[in-house]
Amino acid sequence: HGLGDRGSSWRGLEDDAELPGVKAKWMFPDAPTVPVTCNGGARSTSWFDIEDIPVTQDAKDYPKDIEKSVTRIHAMVGDLEKEGYASNEIVIGGFSQGGAMALQAVLRYPKPLAGVCCCSGWLMMRDSVGTWANGANKDTPIFWGHGRSDNVVVFALQQIGVAALSEANFTKVTAKDYATMHSTTDQEHRDIGAFLAGTCKA
Repeated sequence: HGLGDRGSSWRGLEDDAELPGVKAKWMFPDAPTVPVTCNGGARSTSWFDIEDIPVTQDAKDYPKDIEKSVTRIHAMVGDLEKEGYASNEIVIGGFSQGGAMALQAVLRYPKPLAGVCCCSGWLMMRDSVGTWANGANKDTPIFWGHGRSDNVVVFALQQIGVAALSEANFTKVTAKDYATMHSTTDQEHRDIGAFLAGTCKA
């Protein structure tokens, strides 16, 4: 989920994605509540600090915050593995901040995962992705959807991020754009469903 939101607000995606015949366990975690710079230091649910809105290609990255949230998400994946799920049966996804974190969590995981869905997110620390990304997920499919009129996370960040991934040999990216602002659409939800159906085992 994005800045100030909750995971529960995305529960409708479970129905919208339409995954007939696929037995999927969905999880909608919340980010921690922390002070956020772009909110004048007010506390809010946030996966990492954000200096300015809109987020542009010059946005400041907060590596320590990223590391903390990656550790948090990796722990959730580890718990699923303890329950009996193989790593390559697990997809991580998110919207906005959550999409940015989904990319970080998957690219840094030491074992192959099933996929990543980044909706209206961006690739942080993109200039050094070749050094921090783990080769275990070089062939992991990536779905990246973005609104063409996004005024919160600029649309150009999708193309910039896909190019940075490609340069680092992460080439299995499906990038789609939609006639919307900083939101998802019914079509994007269906596209996510099709992506998940292709990556999840029945």
